[in-house]
Parts: sequence; C-alpha cells; structure tokens
Amino acid sequence: MTQPTTDSIQSSWFQNLSTRSILSAFVLGFALVALASGSIFMKIATQEMSANQVALDRVAIAAIVFTFWNSIRAVTTKEEPSIAEIGWREVGLFIGAGASFAAFIVLLAWALAHTQVANATLLTHMMPIFTTFGGWLFLKQKFSRQFWIGLVIALIGAIAIGAGDLNLDSDTVWGDVAALSSAVFIAIELLIVEQLRTRFATPVIAMGESAIASLLLLPLVLWNGLSLVPPSLESELAILAAALITQVTGHGLLTYSLKQFSAGLVSVALLAVPIIAAGLAMVLFGQTILLGNAIAFLVVLSGIYLTVTAPKCG
Repeated sequence: MTQPTTDSIQSSWFQNLSTRSILSAFVLGFALVALASGSIFMKIATQEMSANQVALDRVAIAAIVFTFWNSIRAVTTKEEPSIAEIGWREVGLFIGAGASFAAFIVLLAWALAHTQVANATLLTHMMPIFTTFGGWLFLKQKFSRQFWIGLVIALIGAIAIGAGDLNLDSDTVWGDVAALSSAVFIAIELLIVEQLRTRFATPVIAMGESAIASLLLLPLVLWNGLSLVPPSLESELAILAAALITQVTGHGLLTYSLKQFSAGLVSVALLAVPIIAAGLAMVLFGQTILLGNAIAFLVVLSGIYLTVTAPKCG
C-alpha cells in the first residue's frame, strides 16, 4: 500500500483549510447581509404600522422561535432545566436586557420611519463605541489613546450627519437622534448579555430577553388601541422577515462565525452593514446619499474602526 507523501498531506491540509475558510467567510458574509436587510424589512413595516407594533411583533415571533429551539435542545442534549437556578440578580439582568432590547427595537423602527435607512443603520452601528465606553465607565476597563481618538472622530461624524439633516427637515434630525439613542440601548443590552453568558447559553438568553421585551411592549400597543396583526400581507411578510432572517438567522450566524474568526475581525466586518443597507435602500426605495452625508459616513466608519481595533490597557 502506497504511503501518502509529506507533500500530499500538506496539500490536503491546505485544501481543507481553504475550504473551511471560504465556508466561514461565506457564513459571515450572509450574516452581514441578513443584519443589513433588517433595516429594509422594518422600513417597509413602518409604512403601515407604528414603531411599537413593529417592535412587538418582531420580538414576539423571535421569542416563539427561540422557545421552540430551546425545547429541541432540551430533548436532544438532555440538559437539565436552569430556570430553577435563576436568582434575583439573574432576574434583574434578564429584565434589564429585555427592556433595553425593547427600547432599541422601538427607537430603530421609529428612526427608520423618520430618516433615511443609511442614516439610521449607520448611527445604530455606533454601538461598539457605547459598549466599550460602558465597559470603561461601569466595569473599570481601560483603553488606549487610539480608542478615545476614534470615539471623538465617530461622534464628530455623527454630529455632521445630524447637522446636514437639520438643514433639510427638522423631523429627519429626530430620526437620527432616535437611531443614535437605539445604539446606546443595544450597547446596554450587550453589556448585560455579557454578564448572563457566564451562566446561560445564547438561545436561552435570546428567548428570555425576547419574551420580556414582548411583555413590556404589549401594554403600550394595547393602550393605544393598536392591532397585534399586521394590516396587510406586505407588512406581515416584512415582520416575519425581520424576525426570522435578521434576528434569528443573522445574529445566529454571526455567533457561529466567531468559531472561525476572532471577535475583533467580526466587529470590523460589522462596519460593512451600514454600507450594505445603504445600497439596498438605494435600489429598493430610490434613496440617495448626499455628498456631505457620504463624507460623514466615512468619518464615522473610520472612528468606529479605530475604536474596535484599539488595544485594551490593563
């Protein structure tokens, strides 16, 4: 029997490595497109529905999907239920995560109804800055000068976007403010989830915060006499797509890609989401990006890049 040569073994190893890398890159790329498409789906839904309706339907569907997912996991992996082990601290963290995520979804939906998709998506993806800033403020983490330079650059770009819209439409600038505020709330949610992940699996956390967000949003929708059912097939499909494609699939694949790529590389890859969303908006809605806003976008992306690649100190 012929023994494989060293060259053939190395060739096979490189071929397998290349296949794995290509597959992982494809998965990450698909996740980015799924995340970017969320702004498009929610933009379509908010044409007929309020921000609270869109937010409630999205998280409610996600909660159902993750509940079903966890039920399958419990049967197939024979895991012991961890609900009985939840203390008051964990309850508070879950409520905080659900409330923050609910605020994020509502503000994002409202922003998409009052400003351009490109603006809303870009400002929402400033959340890496706020996440890191929150770690410095509350968790006593230290960061290099590069981080603070990037923070200032990104904020200058965000202010430039708001200033440009202020000259065009006073309602648009409030959409930008809502998008920026949504970035703050999703940053808070990520910091809380970071604490929960030490004890719970990702599907369990996703199920818990989606269910809590649904319970918090339900009274707001009922109080205003709004329907829980989308008014048309178009809105219904947009809501289903936002929940299944963006929230479940997009974030799920992003988590899976961390098995192959570093968190730093994935964070930098997320900078492509606003660009993808802007391109989709130009094709589907005919939205255009002014030269001033395009320059401001590049400034913000440069600032975010500096912050997510800055080394931690201490």
